[in-house]
Amino acid sequence: MRKAGKIGFIAVFCAAIGLTFPVFNVFSKQLSMDSHENRLMTGLPQVLQSPISQLPRSLDNFFVDNSPFRYQFVLLNAGLDYALFGTSQSDQVLPGKDGWLFYKDGPTAAQPVANYQGLTDINDSPEVLAQASAKLQILNDRLAENGCTLVLDLTPSKDRIYREYMPDGYPIVNEENRTDLLVAYLQSHTTVPVNWPYKQLRSQARLDPDRLLFYKTDTHWNSIGALYGLDGVFNALGLPTLQPGDYPVEPAGTTTGDMANVAALYASLPAEQTYTVPGYADLFAKDDRVVRVIGDSFSEYYMPYLEARFSTTWREHIDSFDPALIDQPGCDILILEFNERSLDKLLTILESL
Repeated sequence: MRKAGKIGFIAVFCAAIGLTFPVFNVFSKQLSMDSHENRLMTGLPQVLQSPISQLPRSLDNFFVDNSPFRYQFVLLNAGLDYALFGTSQSDQVLPGKDGWLFYKDGPTAAQPVANYQGLTDINDSPEVLAQASAKLQILNDRLAENGCTLVLDLTPSKDRIYREYMPDGYPIVNEENRTDLLVAYLQSHTTVPVNWPYKQLRSQARLDPDRLLFYKTDTHWNSIGALYGLDGVFNALGLPTLQPGDYPVEPAGTTTGDMANVAALYASLPAEQTYTVPGYADLFAKDDRVVRVIGDSFSEYYMPYLEARFSTTWREHIDSFDPALIDQPGCDILILEFNERSLDKLLTILESL
């Protein structure tokens, strides 16, 4: 009887697993979901092209990535973890208070949590700061010789802007973090305009807490935060701006934050409001200069404002930076933009000059 029971249990288990495939295929239109994962899923071509030694792992990855009801179970597991324990399925997402998500230490980031806390062991040495400022000045002077004005735009992460929503387990140890110290050094040792709008954005976030400047579930600022941040660049260039409260702002739609997607919380947390500034192109006279932006994803959010104010603009990702542009910048204004979690990349680029 015990053997028969075991066989029966195995048969029921196999049937339940096996039936998921035909059931899912029959109702695939109703049950299929878009992938929100920030990676390429394993497909059959990858399996067929795998070497024999890697075939077992490729098959396992294929079945895991393509199993029926995969997304439903992932969503359920992530939602339960978040609701019951306040934890995230992703090692790059740190759940905060009131539905806020923050970027955690990742493979390409300059230790964002340690930078948020102001831990001194990640600060740059005097030698590194001196070399960076010297190279930045050289870049500035060479570009000026070729008719191009340089602006270094360092964009803040949202953790200190909205520090009240960070988990209590990550206290701020020093108010001045690595970015503050780097900015202060560059501003006192070079003639390069350095835009670092942390204090302005923090002040505005506290003054008007209902008008969010960053998405709660995304790593980036929204279009309003990008506008306020870009105004610092315009001020450095001697261009007119408005006071933050004087810009007309209207809701434009909704979006899902990238951290909500990565942590499979897009069904557990509400969609985010997006905004637009109607009539922005009519607020200022058109500038006939050419603007080139080389930056990370933060600069993408303020490109519509640049396009509205200048005759010609374009943007390239910072990974495409080529020192050859010093002699042929192809622009009147060059904005180099780095988010503060990309400071290591900034130092690497300056070191290569």
